[in-house]
Amino acid sequence: MFRSLAGAARAMKARGPRALRRLREARGGQVAIIFSLLVPVIALLIAGVIDASYALNARTQLQDANDEASLAVSVAVAQNPNATVASLKTVAQNAVSANFPAAHVTITDFHVCAPIQADCTDGSTTMANGTVKLAVSAPTACTMAAIVPMFCTGGSTQTANASTTTNIKFGYNLQLNIVMDSSASMIVGATPADVTTIENWTDKTQANWLSVKVGDPAPYTGQDNPQCAFACHDEGSNTTPADIALGLTRANAAGATTRFDVMTSAATQLIKHVQSVATGNTLNRTNTYLFNVMSFDAPRSKNDTSLHTYGANNMNYAAALSAVATVSPGLDTYIDDAMSSLVTQLGTNGTGASAASPLKFVILVTDGLKSDRSSNWNCGSNPGWETDPAWGGNMTACVGGGGYDAPLSLANCTALKNAGIVVGVLETPYVPLKGQSPNIEPYERTVQNVIYPGGAGSASTVSNALSQCASPGYYFQAVNSTDISTGFVTLTDQFLARSAAIVR
Repeated sequence: MFRSLAGAARAMKARGPRALRRLREARGGQVAIIFSLLVPVIALLIAGVIDASYALNARTQLQDANDEASLAVSVAVAQNPNATVASLKTVAQNAVSANFPAAHVTITDFHVCAPIQADCTDGSTTMANGTVKLAVSAPTACTMAAIVPMFCTGGSTQTANASTTTNIKFGYNLQLNIVMDSSASMIVGATPADVTTIENWTDKTQANWLSVKVGDPAPYTGQDNPQCAFACHDEGSNTTPADIALGLTRANAAGATTRFDVMTSAATQLIKHVQSVATGNTLNRTNTYLFNVMSFDAPRSKNDTSLHTYGANNMNYAAALSAVATVSPGLDTYIDDAMSSLVTQLGTNGTGASAASPLKFVILVTDGLKSDRSSNWNCGSNPGWETDPAWGGNMTACVGGGGYDAPLSLANCTALKNAGIVVGVLETPYVPLKGQSPNIEPYERTVQNVIYPGGAGSASTVSNALSQCASPGYYFQAVNSTDISTGFVTLTDQFLARSAAIVR
């Protein structure tokens, strides 16, 4: 029996290759038939993969475009809370069409649930306040239409859809830090007419001269006796903050308005403006506004810094108005010291979720020139001078770079911005106190060369530094006294417009 099994096995082994060869030869026609039957199926699969790829790519692009459009609508609501639903829908249509490369994009669902628009019902769903809902559709290619026409319901196209919901965050805590230059350079006439008024009042031929130049009666001793083109507060080398304040009082008594007056008045108007915006603007009504009022000049006492704070921290409208009314002028402009103190005092920007973590805005009002009257006058430690060809050969430059005057340092501005704080800069260009002898007047000797190193009419290094100090879009130069008030409002309104956070 075992021999029979072994023999059968040997027979099968001998016949196997021949049998397989005959089977392969016999199936040739069947494979061709099977292959011909599979070709349409394979074609359909390939076309389906292509269409799926088209659809996926189109949906991705359309979703991105829809996201951008929804954000654009949210921003539009933030900037103009009174915008109509129809106008906002136009914003959406333009934005999505600009970002999706298709012939036509259709808005299929659009709602703006905000206090003014109040379009909060989406079918059976009631949307939360501060919500923008946008859904769109657009045609995309369909290759299956050429093979199976009924596969693509749109003929040669298929439809891509996208939907986005964005939220507009209301109710931030916004901290407005008003930082004003209170140095003597702000105690000048606000207009040419004011300058003339002060000049006339302080004319040395009048009795007022003695009240200004104490101890310097006729026939006038020394060199400190030319007429002043500003509220004279200089009593030799012993000028004090009280002297500055007296100069301001005398200027006002003479009937003149100084830049200091215009600046503090504009700060008052700013606080009232924010209060008005918060009352009349529905979007901003839910915010909480906190104010800090500061000024800077030279240190006023041994333990003092150049940055002075008025009132409490994070004041309301009434307290902030009272604080501005108490701001007093000082002498020199220690702007870098003040900015360094400001960096430390403000810390980092908050989330806006609470008064302890507010979104922070600084509005800095200054002529931007760091100065020390004594150092400028004496040319620092080296009282020698060089002639300056850019200024017609006048003696304008300190030998060895003496003197204190210079543009502000950008390091502190950078530190504030790196901390996430928005920095607005309102420049009140330096008013030169000219008209006195160039041999003794600090402006002709040092300051004009610092501000305009290229000579009269050249670019201002101070203006350039201030524009770089500001956050992008937050620099404003006041070319006249009216612009000071305008600049306050313009810069602050830009910040308020950012108070609506857009969340995808």
